[in-house]
Amino acid sequence: MNEKLILAKKFLYKFFVIGFLFFIISVVSYIFLKDFATEMAQVWYGVDPDFYRNFVFILLGCLKVILIFFVLSPALALHWLTGCCKKAD
Repeated sequence: MNEKLILAKKFLYKFFVIGFLFFIISVVSYIFLKDFATEMAQVWYGVDPDFYRNFVFILLGCLKVILIFFVLSPALALHWLTGCCKKAD
């Protein structure tokens, strides 16, 4: 049982690291390429620039919330749980 918890914990930590790197790359590219991406979305899809900027901002916020509450929090809980199980043995 403890091995399965450790495996799940390692998976969640690695998933968080990869997701965090993706988040950082997305934020940096949004900062530097905001105007270029807005113009592309406007020309290709006819999207309003204000809508596009708000949409990307909300998308990045949702990604951050998902990473913290649905990936990092369970990983920390499993870390705490496996630590308690090791002390009980």
